[in-house]
Amino acid sequence: MMLRNIFCKGCCGIFVVLMAMTLWMSPAFAQFYSESAYEVIAEAPAIKNSFVGARKKAVKIALKTALEQNLRELLGDEEFERNRREMGKMLRKTEKYVKSYRFLEAYDDPIQRLSQVKLEVVLFQDAVNKSLSRTGVTTGMEGGKQVVILINESSLSSDSTLRFWESIPISETSLARNFIEAGIPVVGRVSIRYSIPEETVMSAVKGNVSAAVNVGLKAGADIVIVGNATSTPIGEERTQGPQPVRVAISVKAVSSHHSTLVAAKSDFATASGNEILAGELEAFHRAGKKLTEFLIPAIQKHWEGGAEKKEVKQSAPAPKTEPAPLPMGDL
Repeated sequence: MMLRNIFCKGCCGIFVVLMAMTLWMSPAFAQFYSESAYEVIAEAPAIKNSFVGARKKAVKIALKTALEQNLRELLGDEEFERNRREMGKMLRKTEKYVKSYRFLEAYDDPIQRLSQVKLEVVLFQDAVNKSLSRTGVTTGMEGGKQVVILINESSLSSDSTLRFWESIPISETSLARNFIEAGIPVVGRVSIRYSIPEETVMSAVKGNVSAAVNVGLKAGADIVIVGNATSTPIGEERTQGPQPVRVAISVKAVSSHHSTLVAAKSDFATASGNEILAGELEAFHRAGKKLTEFLIPAIQKHWEGGAEKKEVKQSAPAPKTEPAPLPMGDL
């Protein structure tokens, strides 16, 4: 009877693990700056009934799995497989990218002689990004001084039934035009809509820097500008003639090279036109112009700051100078 109970418990434990293994892992959360965390499940056989050794191996597998999940999210499965050799090198040095981990669950199965663990693994996202940059895997990571602008817009003239990638936000178009006129290349949404999941963009819009970095890596852009835009009529009812419209735009600019927030700003503007669309176009143009006047200097300062650091690092040390002679009165 006792053996039967042990066997049943063992089977239940294995069943739970197998069910969890079908899900395998999912992102638990992404901390604000340069960390990403994952919940992962792994198991390892207890060779010669050594469950201590099995648990250590299971932990190692879990850490490696977390890093692989992160890399696949950043690059996509196709790009990951295409660069399998470089990915293998990174995965062999998993500990370099792990900030910390903690046990959520741990179970030793005496029937199957397996050790199973469930961990929460926190990765150094900045270290991952830099390694990808050095190996040349990520397009545009070295000196890719261009931006990608993605705005989630809810406006009076927009179709609320459209998905994010199906829409053409007025605010996004206006900002992109301003950047292009300033001589800064902009990655268009059409070229990346099929390579970046809508969920990733929405997460970035909500302030998840790790998601914004993901967008930048896949788009080949250092600066990722994400945010929200809305437009509302001024007044309770639409009147005959020109209808005043108020728009508001709130954005964040994130560096995918450094996994850091470069700038953040909100602004608004009002305008009116013979039609709602005309008023919106003018209002978004005015608000976009004010945002651009703030964002471009901040981004250029960020880029120049990176160049200055490189120059300082490569420059020769300044020659030593002899101290100035003391005045006669001090002798």
